[in-house]
Parts: sequence; C-alpha cells; structure tokens
Amino acid sequence: MKNIIVILFILLLAMSCNQSGTKRSDSKIFGLASPIQLVGDTTEVFLSDYFMDEVSVDSIISDDEALEVSNDGDNIFLITDGETQPVSNLTVYAEGIPHAFLVKGTDLQEIDFQVNTQGIFYSNFRVKGEFNNWDINGSNPLRNCGNDSYYLFLNLKPGKYQYKLVADGQEIDDPSNPVKVSNGMGGFNNVLEVKGPSKDELPSISTDSFTKTEIIISSIKTEGVYAYWNNFRIEAKKEGNKFKLLIPPFAKYEARSHIRVFGYNDVAASNDLLFPLAKGKVITDPSKLNSNDWHSSVMYFMMVDRFVNGDKSNDEPVNDPAILPKAQYYGGDIAGITQKIKDGYFQELGINTIWISPITQNPTDAWGQFNDPDTKFSGYHGYWPITSTKVDYRLGSPEDVKEMLRVAHNNGLSVLLDYVANHVHEQHSVYQKHRDWVTPLYLPDGTMNTEKWDEHRLTTWFDTFLPTLDLRKQEVTDFIVDSALHWITEYDFDGFRHDATKHIPNNFWRTLNKKVKKVSQEKGKYIYQIGETYGTHDLINSYIGSGLLDAQFDFNMYDNALPVFATEDEPMTRLGEALEASLSTYGYHHLMGNITGNQDKPRFMSYADGTLDFNTPWMEYKRVGWKQTIEVQDSLAYQRMAMFNAFNMTIPGIPIIYYGDEIGMAGAGDPDNRRMMRFENLKKQEVKLQKEIAGLIQLRNENLALVYGDFKIIKNTDKKFTYSRKYFDNEVTITLNKEDWTYSIN
Repeated sequence: MKNIIVILFILLLAMSCNQSGTKRSDSKIFGLASPIQLVGDTTEVFLSDYFMDEVSVDSIISDDEALEVSNDGDNIFLITDGETQPVSNLTVYAEGIPHAFLVKGTDLQEIDFQVNTQGIFYSNFRVKGEFNNWDINGSNPLRNCGNDSYYLFLNLKPGKYQYKLVADGQEIDDPSNPVKVSNGMGGFNNVLEVKGPSKDELPSISTDSFTKTEIIISSIKTEGVYAYWNNFRIEAKKEGNKFKLLIPPFAKYEARSHIRVFGYNDVAASNDLLFPLAKGKVITDPSKLNSNDWHSSVMYFMMVDRFVNGDKSNDEPVNDPAILPKAQYYGGDIAGITQKIKDGYFQELGINTIWISPITQNPTDAWGQFNDPDTKFSGYHGYWPITSTKVDYRLGSPEDVKEMLRVAHNNGLSVLLDYVANHVHEQHSVYQKHRDWVTPLYLPDGTMNTEKWDEHRLTTWFDTFLPTLDLRKQEVTDFIVDSALHWITEYDFDGFRHDATKHIPNNFWRTLNKKVKKVSQEKGKYIYQIGETYGTHDLINSYIGSGLLDAQFDFNMYDNALPVFATEDEPMTRLGEALEASLSTYGYHHLMGNITGNQDKPRFMSYADGTLDFNTPWMEYKRVGWKQTIEVQDSLAYQRMAMFNAFNMTIPGIPIIYYGDEIGMAGAGDPDNRRMMRFENLKKQEVKLQKEIAGLIQLRNENLALVYGDFKIIKNTDKKFTYSRKYFDNEVTITLNKEDWTYSIN
C-alpha cells in the first residue's frame, strides 16, 4: 500500500506540470498540516482545519490497525479501543489527491494516586494540578479506602506534574509526598512523577548528509520513519541504521517547500526533523531564509506607551488625580517605534520581528482600583478596547501606523499586533448596542464571575467594567474576526499576538484562522499567530494546530527556567526536564515563544539580584513596585540574564525579548515592570549585556543548526546542562554552567 501511495502521488504531480515547466499546487492544504494527536477513545478531526475549501473525500486509509476510521463528510473520527502505534499515517484522498497526515498515538497510563493523611479525616478531599488545569472540579474527589488513606485513578502521560490537595476547601501539602517545588507565588507544590520508557529504549533520528536528490538521516533504536514533502508522503528506504529520502524532483518548482521526518519503534516516537528547501535544494545558508520562515524569527516585544515618545503633540495623560504616575500614560507612541527602526536599533540587536502592544482606542478616563496604595489606572497598556478598529489617538494616527509598517518592512522587520478578542471595555459600542453578546457577570449561585480563570475560563470577566464577549455565538465571533482582519488588510501587519487565548472558544479560532489563511494566500505571505495561555501543556497545545494558532508562549518552560537562572539552588535538572516535556508536547521544530519576561511578570533581574523572593505572595509583587525604588543590586544578575538568553537563543522555538531585558532593566510587579525604556546614559554592565545579547542573536541568525537542527541532551546535572544542535555537518554544543555562571557555545 505504501508503494502504491507513493507511485500515485508521483503520477499526480507529474501530470500537474504544464508545458512551461511551472507547477500548480496540487495540495488543497495551506501550510504544513499539523500532526493529529489522538485523544481518548475517539478523536475528531475537523477537515476544515486542514483544507481551505470544502472538498470531497474519496477514501481514508490508516496504517494503524488499532484505529477505526469513519467520516461524516465534514469530519473524520478516529476510534480505538486498543493500544495504538506511537505514530502512524493517515492518508485522505480528497478529489483524487492523497494528502498524508502524521498521527500521534496516546501514551496514557492509569495511575493509582494515593494519599495518606496521617490520621486526619476529610469529608471533601480533592486534588488540583497540572493534570486537570488546576481545577478542583477537573477530576473526581479522592475516595477514602479506610482510616486515613485516600486514592484516585488518573489517566496521565509520562512526565512530572505539580499539584495541591484541597481538603474541606483548604489547600494543603501532600503529607505523604516530600517532593516539592516553588510555585513562584509564595508557596510550594507537590510533584507527581509518571514514569515512561527508559532513555535507552527511546528511538532517535538525526541529520546525516544530503545530495541534490536525496537526504540521509541516521538513527538509533529506530524501527522506521514517516517522511513527508509538504503534505504528501514520500518513501524512506532503510539501510542499516540510516534512512534515505528521495527529494521529489517536482520540488524544484516550489520557491519554498519542506521535508519532515518522524521516527518510531514499538515503544515510543522519536524526535522529529525539518528541512527547508529552496527550489528543491536543502537550505544551508541562512541568507536564503526570508520573513515567511518563522522558525528563524527573533522577536522583541514593547509596550507602545512605554518605549519611545516620538511625537509629543499626541501626549495626553488622563486628567484624574486618582491615577498615580506609574499608571499614567508616559507618551510612547507609534512614531517612536518608527524612529528606533530608522535609527537601526532593532537591526543592530539582530531582531527581525517586533510585537507591539494593542493600539486600539482605550478609554480617556480612569478605571480599576488598586489598594495600598490607592490608585486607579489609565488604559496606557491598550487592553481595554472601546473600539476594535480605530487607532488610539494618543499612540498615533492611521498614517503613523502605515508609515511604521512601511519602514519596518523596508528594513527587514515583520510586525505582530497584540489583539484583544476576549473582552471589551464597557464603553465599547458592541457592548452598548448588544448587551446579549457578553457572558453573564453573575453565576447561577449569585456569585460574581470575575477572575475565575480556570473554573469558568470561557465566561469569566477580567473586571466588572470589562465584559467578556460570548464568542460561542457565531454572530459575535464573526464581528470580532472581521475586526481583527482589518489590521492585516488595511494595515498589513504580519501576524497577531492574541491576548487571553484560553478564555476564547475554538470556534472563534477556527473562524479567524480560515480567513487569515485566505488573506495569507492573497498577499503571498504567511501570517503568523501566537497566543497567550497560562495552563497545562495539554491545554496550551489544544489551541495549536492547523485551523487554530501556529503557537503559544511556552509559559511552563519559562516558569521552570526563571528560578533555575535566577537562583543558586534550583537545579539545572529541572530545566532539562521542563525542556523535554515541552519538546514531547509541541515537537522538536515548534514555533512556540520562549520568553525572558513579559508585561505581567516581575522583571527577571529583580529576582536574579535577590530583590524579589519567590516565596512572596503574588499581589505583594505589585505593592513592592509601588512602595520601593527598585534597581539592580547585584552585578551577578547580568550574567544570569545573559545565560537565560543563551538558553533561549539555542533551543527550539522563537526567542522573545521583553523590552528592556536586553539591558537588564529592574522592576517588580505590574506596572513597575513597565517602565519607560532607556536608551541613553546606560551603565557599563547594561551596555555589556546588550552587546552580549546582540552577539547571541547574531550567532543564532548565522547558524541554521540553532534554527532547524536536531536537539540532543548530552548531560544534565544540578549545576551543568549540556546539549547539542546538529544540522548535517554543522554541530553546535551548548553548556550552561551554574558553578560560575558562564556558558559556552561551540
């Protein structure tokens, strides 16, 4: 069957070449089709996630005998009551064309989770953790099995999971589990480890060599591979511990195409490989990449109001003494960003993508309330939209935005816009005209539905003046989607950063993605979308894929990296384990965002110099910023920041620098972490850090091993973490050493 598929595919593509030697695209899929992840007994695959237009499905073939396949015309259902293969292939014949999809099997284990309460009895005993998105109602109560023993069966993948027990409404540590880690909010979580296959059982594949016609990969303990050119399966011939892949001859008609490889044995799936091709030739020269090659992106995020004041004529703080200075408009604007592009700031740093905070009109009066100190806030941050398509005049004009984008594109920069879809400010016309378009402020029990981030994540309000749109209603989704499209059609932004992703239902993302892809096709460029979700790996991943988002921020990676790089005691082993968990979830060539910080987190430097303590309650971080003048106290923090950036620049994913981190700005919680950017009168250590980070970015930009290379952990101990990236004959070894806070990249 495999050979028949390959032959049919070659014949079909051969027929697609016209007499002039150019080739029309036979694939009805835009971009690379994301792998299908099996979930439970039945996995629903939305055909509209993959195919741009409605297609007629001729037949569907799976090479996993444990899968039963059915199709209702719109969706495919993959059903299993047995053990599936680690990976398999699903071929969907749509209007005569065999589109191939990798299928990832499930590796769930039934875990008997037990707790001994040491003589204490609880009538309502539950657990919340990373395995149920920290929702105490996300799993059944623990059952008493006699005296002070309790148990609960959980279906979990191999990995480590943080959790807390909730006993009669009170959070407690697990008295029967001594393994704990800091939760970063003034407390600790217990850790449950689910064992998987041993490392010496796992298969792995790596780049070996290539010619004009084939790619050779090496393997260890690998039974077979699935290889794909774009979204079509290609043959992989095994010779000893190597596999030979024929580069399809018709690839020469495509300006950019890709080959992906996934290995497996009877125990597990291997890592994956990705090769970009230019006119059918393997790319090894970084200069051959372009703005559509998002894996090579290095991103920089700034809050517009806090970056550069380029036009003082639009300065207009809110005239209300209830707003303390740190919560006021500072005067930063679009013209200021344009100025810094023209000055070459981003280019000298090595940045090729910038992400700007929301620029839609925000209210002109004061809102919100913080106590101790008492202050209200202006909408300087942009996350309180009173319109969805108009530029806030305090940030600039439509002409200013278009000029910024023109200058950015002329200087090789892509620009992402932060877009708010989840909620509006109560002054927004959509709320004024359609009160039925928002979710209820009050729950059925009469309590207020605010900040219920996990319990009611699709309906909760951020504040009483920020109504959450009920995007489960298609008419509401259509309105907000069309508002988002305005920014990529009228203003030519290159993509979106989406706020509050997990609070938005998937029908919205599917509607948006479909329309964004059409704009991408019309413009001839790939419009990238990244989301913001705080939660488990599985929750974050549930918003990623064909038909949804390209990526999200890897907050789980950040939450583990932060204490490792900021403190002496947190072991490097935690970093390696967190990285392996991310790679096993998102793949080894993902487009996830790896951050050094963001507008919601205290600055890394203020942890790294000891000013802030990880045991501090979360709200106290904000009060510290209001009550203290925080500056960097320990020069060692600069070395730690450099090492953090060395890590982000050399692992899979897109490194993202929060403005000011390149010079080591200090700051506690919001808004102290949103100070005005500084460009002049820098300290020697700040200048040194900036140059060092620029050097790291340059190293990444000039080395495809750090973009498309294999990833392999060589050694991981408490104080030292060594790993490698390899792209054919180009191999880079990275060592991060906490003994003296140095790193090497060779």
